[in-house]
Amino acid sequence: MDYHERLIRVLYENQKNIVDSANLLARLIVSTTRQNKRVFICGNGGSASTAEHFEIDLSFIRTANKSIKGIPSVTALTSNSAVMSAISNDRDYSEIFSIQLARKAKEGDLLIVISCSGNSPNLLEAVRYCRANGILTFGLLGFDGGLLKRMCDNVLVVASDKNEYGVVEDIHLSICHRVTENIKQFLSEDIIKTSQL
Repeated sequence: MDYHERLIRVLYENQKNIVDSANLLARLIVSTTRQNKRVFICGNGGSASTAEHFEIDLSFIRTANKSIKGIPSVTALTSNSAVMSAISNDRDYSEIFSIQLARKAKEGDLLIVISCSGNSPNLLEAVRYCRANGILTFGLLGFDGGLLKRMCDNVLVVASDKNEYGVVEDIHLSICHRVTENIKQFLSEDIIKTSQL
């Protein structure tokens, strides 16, 4: 089976879960924003690039509709290489996200962790920090969900064979695009409701 056949197969097998969970994540982001709280995103390798891509998409939602208010405050914890290298050098790579959260995040904020395996030590540490400090967590995961499946408050697991990194990473990015589109729709519906009052 070639790459795109595998991609289509995994996407089809996870379709219902993706639709339902992407809708939930979109609503969580909107709810977090309405409470004047912040959204943080992190991942490693290809998932780090997805985290940064997702930050851009969420940060520029208003470009689609100038009437939209309440754009999410989003930070990809992967984007400052100086901070990440300092923490890695002075402390440990497993703490690169948890230490940033300790500096920036507050109770009621939302952390989105993106991981194919669900077992990255630095993501596990980040979620442990969140659990201890009242920060909601959402795992965008792959394979069997790994340890993060049981640790996060909510998860979307793209179930697949292990080591299907490219397939899962492509689907994760498409889910981020779907979530962004859902948020645009929710916020546009709010504009319509407000105009009808």
